[in-house]
Amino acid sequence: MLQKRDWMSWVWNHKCVILLAVFLGFSSCSDTYPVPAEVVSVELEDNHSQKVEIFQKLAASDEEFKSAWGCIGLSKHFTKESQFVEALFYLRQAEVVIDKLNIQQLQPVALYLKAHIYWNLGFDIDIILEFSKQAVSLADKDLRNSAEGNYATYLLDARQYEKVIEIEEPLIRKFKSNYQNLSEAQAVLGSAYYEIGTRMSKISKRSVESVPMEGLEDYETQDQGSQGYIDMGRDLMNQSLETVNEIDNIVDKNHVYRRALNMGALNAQQLRECVQFAESNGLYRLAYAARKSIKNFLILNETQEEGLAGMVDALEKSIHEEESLRKRLLKYQFNRLSEERLTFEKQAVFRQFTYVVALFTVLLIVLILVLTFRAQDSANQATIEKQNSNILLANYKNRIRPHFLFNQLNNVNGFISQEKWNEAQEYLGLLSVHLRSILDSSDEEKTTVWAEFDRIENYVALQQKSSYGHVVFHKSIGKKSEGVKIPTGLLQPLVENSYKYSGNASEKNSWIKLSSEVMGDAVVITVEDSGYGFLERIPGTGIGLALVRERINFNRSASRRPNLWKISTDYGKRKSIVKLTMPLH
Repeated sequence: MLQKRDWMSWVWNHKCVILLAVFLGFSSCSDTYPVPAEVVSVELEDNHSQKVEIFQKLAASDEEFKSAWGCIGLSKHFTKESQFVEALFYLRQAEVVIDKLNIQQLQPVALYLKAHIYWNLGFDIDIILEFSKQAVSLADKDLRNSAEGNYATYLLDARQYEKVIEIEEPLIRKFKSNYQNLSEAQAVLGSAYYEIGTRMSKISKRSVESVPMEGLEDYETQDQGSQGYIDMGRDLMNQSLETVNEIDNIVDKNHVYRRALNMGALNAQQLRECVQFAESNGLYRLAYAARKSIKNFLILNETQEEGLAGMVDALEKSIHEEESLRKRLLKYQFNRLSEERLTFEKQAVFRQFTYVVALFTVLLIVLILVLTFRAQDSANQATIEKQNSNILLANYKNRIRPHFLFNQLNNVNGFISQEKWNEAQEYLGLLSVHLRSILDSSDEEKTTVWAEFDRIENYVALQQKSSYGHVVFHKSIGKKSEGVKIPTGLLQPLVENSYKYSGNASEKNSWIKLSSEVMGDAVVITVEDSGYGFLERIPGTGIGLALVRERINFNRSASRRPNLWKISTDYGKRKSIVKLTMPLH
């Protein structure tokens, strides 16, 4: 046993270690905040509106850590209600306090919510995956399963199917013991198996075409393997659908139904339940997708005419829903930017006042801060200019969409008025593919040449079902040009013009050609047509061509290589050419 003098000597000799330990102890405790009593009481509250009211009071609290808990609670609430802009608003408020106070309990929750909200708003998948991965790494035992399940969902959208299987199979074994999130996990895992099988099958079919007859046995074996994955996927999806009604979350139930529709896994009863669920909760994209897959509307107790009318109504409402969400998100981002700039300006005024009354020796600091202010102001101005660019881009797209949509809906109405129900349903199916492609890319300023050509093919398929079925369409994509980024939606106005001026029914040899190739530091895209009617076309007066010129000029003004942004036209009697030149990077 140490004597008193020896003990004192030991303490003195190890004083640095002791002080460090005390410091670390205080540091670790400084980031730990007690869970507010109000949050604990929420778990005991059965009344939903009462829960929301408690979170609202917490969010308005003068105690910052309580306010953070309240904002997180409201963000969760609005996420479950599919009100993602509102959820993002409260999440951003919570993040400010979480970062300021370093509230470690809420950091994984905030990252989990951010990834989920961003995913539902259609943000960049790589950003979503990064936030979700961080949430998984920081999550405690209660949150980890849900965080891993959501991470697998995002990986599925990123087409990383093997990683999805690696995560979801152990999760399903956990969920089977308590049925927590089981249905959604089975749907995600089933989709991954199904997509792998479908991909293997496509590769096998393409390969068989170039394989000699004696080598076909290996590909037949591969095709059988692909069918095994497809069957596993369908089996898991069927298991998911058996418990889908136990999901009390609108968002998760919506995702299960959408994945099941993509696989064609819903029977008549399930389709009827899916339509009822979607329409009762205002999920019109899901309602349209479900109605589109129905062959006989008698399962909904509707006539063919009533069923088609319901499809058109769901389509129109889903488009309105997308546009409304986009406008609300844009308004939120604009208001947030304005608030940040106002706060920055107030802080700048205060700093300048302080520096004016400071001593001469502080003048150097004043100079440095003024320079910093200017740099930050330039950064803010660049952000505002980016916002303006996005608004201009949205304006460009909105000038195209209504005209196109009304024309297509008129075609549908024509089929319906002639009682051509099968033609109308087929046309609506093609239209939905094209509109979904447009909606999925609506927030993207640029897309690849391959993706843009693919969207044009969807549009051509629509035209082939209308009065332009006699026009022959050719496309050619240079291998080096497939991945080159170009402005989204740039080509459709040009192809629309080509149909207008080469598609006269009296012209038997009408054709349109679309091609791309890399030439030096630029990609060149050419739209050619047979030229009928070009004698009546005055260069530069068409609305479609004017929109494209406007888009080229817009990108030229913001480009570091403006000389590579070009558009040229060559109008002939039997051949007309529009050529677009854009930089590779």
